[in-house]
Amino acid sequence: MKSKVLVIDDEAMICKTLKAGLCDMGYSVETAFNKEDALRKAASFKPSLVLTDMRLGNDNGIELIDDIKRIDHDIEVIVMTAYSDIVSAVSAIKKGAFDYINKPFELDEIGIILERALENYKIKNKILILEKQNQCFEETMVGQSDLMKDVYEKIEILSQNDSVTVLILGETGTGKELVADAIHNHSIRGEFPILKINCSAIPGHLVESELFGFEKNAFTGAGMKKKGLLEIANGGTVFLDELGEIPLDIQAKLLRFLEERKFRRIGGLEDIEVDIRIITATNKDLGLAVKEKTFREDLYYRLNVVPITVPPLRDRGNDILLLAKYFLKKYNKTFKKEIKGFDGQAERVLLLYPWPGNIRELKNVIERIVLLTNDEWIAQKHLPLEIGRIGQAGSEDFADVPAETAKGDENSGSDTGSEGRFSLDYKLDAIEKGYLVKALEKHGGNQTKAAEELGVSRFALRRKMEKHNLLEN
Repeated sequence: MKSKVLVIDDEAMICKTLKAGLCDMGYSVETAFNKEDALRKAASFKPSLVLTDMRLGNDNGIELIDDIKRIDHDIEVIVMTAYSDIVSAVSAIKKGAFDYINKPFELDEIGIILERALENYKIKNKILILEKQNQCFEETMVGQSDLMKDVYEKIEILSQNDSVTVLILGETGTGKELVADAIHNHSIRGEFPILKINCSAIPGHLVESELFGFEKNAFTGAGMKKKGLLEIANGGTVFLDELGEIPLDIQAKLLRFLEERKFRRIGGLEDIEVDIRIITATNKDLGLAVKEKTFREDLYYRLNVVPITVPPLRDRGNDILLLAKYFLKKYNKTFKKEIKGFDGQAERVLLLYPWPGNIRELKNVIERIVLLTNDEWIAQKHLPLEIGRIGQAGSEDFADVPAETAKGDENSGSDTGSEGRFSLDYKLDAIEKGYLVKALEKHGGNQTKAAEELGVSRFALRRKMEKHNLLEN
């Protein structure tokens, strides 16, 4: 996207020459010949840079700086002045001008100054973005399951088509924000910002001002103009998380923006045109919300062009262990620990647990364990009670398991190992098989319902069925 420059000079030939030269350098250029015309175009054209003569007929160029800064304080102003007017140029710098250049000048000189001014403009925008965002991207996407490979393929396609609006679906904690980051960072918009807003964390009446901004005195308390996310992120991406929480009246405004790529600040009269991508995410069933009249049908179909569904952790199989090891490495470094890994029983329990909080829950669990333990390996005893009990075999938990199965059978062995000694592993395997058989019989062989009954994922259920030779050949 081209950076915008407004050239202001009361000599038409200078304006024409500068416009031609700056356009050749890759800028988008507008010209103005007097103060009134300049302010009107500064408001409508919305330049990043202004190149103005010190004297505009009867108008004072220094006073023009204040007027331009009132329109947009971030605009960088470069003043053109004669050698005999250096004192005025210094006054302009004190007023907020970025720099000045003496007439006559070479076009290359202007180009160098504009490059520096544009870089300064971008730095100020980045600072504003960091203040707005107040977060960093600390995670990467980890996973090799087929479900995640499908997600990666869609990310690649969408990264190459940077204008398509994206809807990311998935349960809380599955990593929808990471998908948004990946789409943005791998697209040509990656050099521009991605700004994020959690729609459920902001009161409904404030969502509009966060997105669209407002003009000074637009409402009580609006003491100064404020840019919205759509304006700040120009060239980049806006990520709207928990989209289903946006009020209906704001949904209408968002739909208008998606259709026209224009919006107005609250209290504003001018349309503002920006080039951004919108990525949205929700853990709600938007189709159901449409039926319940809490979400606009037209907005739903406008957003649902290329949906990406991020799978829950319980359906991602061995990705659970990959993520657990990733977080272990991360928090070993954070807390200066040297924990080597997870023992076999701990891995078994991690795979069996259904992870209702998904990746966020797993991350918090590993962080807590690494912080609190100094053991060499993470065992079942280190896991939180609600997770660790998946692998525990208290007698009261198995009172309703068939007695002959709990004692062992030809497939899972007796209570004793190969050397004739008591073996807890054999006992646990027998009890586990008993539960599997009972749950499958209760639900007529329906694996999905049996998995829900046992509180494990369908993937984990099939793994255990295969282990105990319960899968049909």
